[in-house]
Amino acid sequence: MVIAKISKFIVVCVALLMIPTVIRFVSEPSSLSALWVMIGAAIVYRVNQIAVYVNDGWVVIRNFFKTTHVPVWEAEVELGEQEGGLVVSDAGGPLDEGGHTLYIRRQWHGDTVHVGVAPRYGKEAERIRLDLEAEIRKARAAA
Repeated sequence: MVIAKISKFIVVCVALLMIPTVIRFVSEPSSLSALWVMIGAAIVYRVNQIAVYVNDGWVVIRNFFKTTHVPVWEAEVELGEQEGGLVVSDAGGPLDEGGHTLYIRRQWHGDTVHVGVAPRYGKEAERIRLDLEAEIRKARAAA
């Protein structure tokens, strides 16, 4: 089950950043500009794949550079150190508490894997953490 996937807004923003490359290819076609368009398309494709999900006994974390498969029996959801609240400060309101980076701890390897799709602040970060913990428990019970 997919817990979180990258926002389509982010994917569209990355794709829009590739417009100058496409314009250059159309206006002055060359093998080098064609290569840049292909690299840009690969970047947009990979950004679109960023996600975290649980399936068939595995927690799969797809970040931009690496996809990591962690067995559900080994996976533990962990929050990183609290970060400062100045980034999304609302003058002492509910958002001014600082954020946490979400990690999956691999117990047997003794390391952690960053969940890149999870935001550090807000309700969506909490939802992803809770849903991920629940899906890991379900997968353990099903195995």
